[in-house]
Formats: sequence, C-alpha cells, structure tokens
Amino acid sequence: MKYQFSFQKVLDVKEKEKELAEQEYGSIRLQQLEVQEKIEGFKNSKEQILKQYDQVNLKKVSDFLHLQEEVDYINQQLKDLENHSYELHQEVEKKQQVLIDKTKEAKIWNQWKAKSLEAFQKRLIQEEQALMDEMAVLRYFRKV
Repeated sequence: MKYQFSFQKVLDVKEKEKELAEQEYGSIRLQQLEVQEKIEGFKNSKEQILKQYDQVNLKKVSDFLHLQEEVDYINQQLKDLENHSYELHQEVEKKQQVLIDKTKEAKIWNQWKAKSLEAFQKRLIQEEQALMDEMAVLRYFRKV
C-alpha cells in the first residue's frame, strides 16, 4: 500500500506561491539596492561639484551658474531617487510580509502532510499487527 497525500495538489500550489513570493521579494530588493547605489553615485557627484565650487574663479559668472545648474539637477535627481527609494522600501515590506505568510502556509501544509504520513504508517503497522495476530491465532487452533 503506497501513501498518497490527498491534498498534494494544494501543497504544490502553496509551494509555488512561496517560490513566487521569494522571487518577487528578491526582485524588489534588488531594485532597492540599485536605487541606493544610484543615490550614492549622485551624492558623490554632488560632492565633486561642490569641491569645484571652491576652485571656480568667481569672476566668471557663467562657470558659477553652470555649476549651480549641475547642483540643482543633481538635487532634483536625488529627490526623485529618494522618493522612489521610499516607495520601494514600502513595496519591500509588503513583499516581505507576503513571503512570510506564504512560507507559513507552506510550512503548515508540509506539517499536515508529515502528520498524515505518520498516521498512515501507524495505521499500516496496526493492520499488519492485526494480521499477524490473526495468523498466530489460526496457527494455534490448527495445533490444538
């Protein structure tokens, strides 16, 4: 007699949902890291431009205005990236919660499968023992 979990298809679906949640979480986490790297890059660029501020001959207004435009552009990019980073952070938290929930569901179904298998094996042993007892009784009555 072979064991077959009656809800195997449900368990398979739960496992797939968990895998999908892991992939989505990993993907959004990767996006978050990429945005953080971009933010760091813009901050470094801004620092370099601010160092150039100190070196610019203030007699040339055009150089000063050009540097100011670059700083304004970088500040706007930083603001946009930080907003995007905040949105990604919110999304990461949501995906993480979904992953936790899916992992719990899959674990519950796996535990149920394990308990079901254990009960099946116990019942099989009991049936086997009952058969052995019956054979022993029959053998005893044949001798008598």
